[in-house]
Amino acid sequence: MRRAVAATAALVCVAALVVSPGCGSARRTNVLLVCVDTLRHDHLGYAGHDRDVSPNVDALAERGLVFTNAYSQSGWTLPSMASIMTGLYPGATGATDFHLSLKWGVPTLAGVLRKNGYDTRGFVSHMLLTPQHGLSSGFSEFDYSVLQLGHPHDASTGSRLTDLAIRDLDRLEEPFFMWVHYFDPHFEYLEHDEWSEFGSEPVDRYDQEIAFTDRQIGRLLDALAEREMLDRTVVVFTSDHGEEFGEHGGEFHYTSYEEVVRVPLVFAGPGIEPGMTAARAQQIDMMPTLLAMLGVDDAPEGLPGRDLLSGEYESYPVFIERDRPPGYHQRSVIDGELKLVAIAPADTNLIPWSARGTFSKVGNVAVGTYVYDLGADPGESRDVYDESDASARELLALLASFMEGEAATGDSVLIDEAAREQLKALGYIQ
Repeated sequence: MRRAVAATAALVCVAALVVSPGCGSARRTNVLLVCVDTLRHDHLGYAGHDRDVSPNVDALAERGLVFTNAYSQSGWTLPSMASIMTGLYPGATGATDFHLSLKWGVPTLAGVLRKNGYDTRGFVSHMLLTPQHGLSSGFSEFDYSVLQLGHPHDASTGSRLTDLAIRDLDRLEEPFFMWVHYFDPHFEYLEHDEWSEFGSEPVDRYDQEIAFTDRQIGRLLDALAEREMLDRTVVVFTSDHGEEFGEHGGEFHYTSYEEVVRVPLVFAGPGIEPGMTAARAQQIDMMPTLLAMLGVDDAPEGLPGRDLLSGEYESYPVFIERDRPPGYHQRSVIDGELKLVAIAPADTNLIPWSARGTFSKVGNVAVGTYVYDLGADPGESRDVYDESDASARELLALLASFMEGEAATGDSVLIDEAAREQLKALGYIQ
């Protein structure tokens, strides 16, 4: 039985976790950040899934600290990963749509660590994470070559991505920060014969993709162990967002429902006491947590996130913002047990033609204000919004205050015909 950790209790013992950059030649802790695209938190064994899809991730969770209420900042890849890599909300990064990149000059986790002596390596398999969108900033080496394997509806990239990362273990220098981003569970879900007993429906093939990706993660962790690096490496496991399978009448990841914005989050490694906590975590918390863990004292000023491992962490409002699908501004706030979602119309004429469109008609996104009581109704089946209710007014005021400071614009990205065809292949536009 896993020991539950109270949200306000001391979560970890980090006093001996790292040697700070100023402590001579003593070896410092490495960081491996493993992200799995489009991975729902509840489709993992440790979270209660009824299929054996994640033995390697489950073993990592067993020896790590698991945040059972971790949230994506946007619910789709580019802005969510930008928040992880900068510690900023999507609006502050500027990377909020296909035609926009990370705002120039924004400090990144890789950049700060590289300045502090870390060898920084990135291995990604998603076209929105390539250098033109700014996510390669700060990496000494950045590899997205698996995108050349073929059409995403036909090519499985996880095995090759793992091969590249394992090969790199033999030539990188410690301490290192390595980011490995797996794509496979993203639409379109490919079949894998070894897990064919799951079935052939979309959700069945999705689970097959998770099982396949879990095997690759196991290979990577085994390679670290074989090289005697694992015992001095903090492994962080998470996702950019989840996926819909009809829970609210939709598919893919166009909304701000829990199946889209809840993500897995595990910290495992030296000095981290295993356990589970229900304290809410957000993607903006990743950068301040890791910098504090590694003893880096020159973190960018003004980061809105918290150090999740400080022992003083308390839940605070979660803000989620997304501008996909086109035509809608979706903004959400979660405070206590209440979640408010405000959806406003957006002018699609401001979006370049090359970046417009959706994969299919999205029938479960509509302009309006919605409130859900996540404590009493975790499946968000009942909208309890009442404009006369004081709690709803407080949530609206909280969201309005947040939105006042989220108006940054990212640098422009050219969406040429080749990129447009890739976006079509991934189901983003038609």
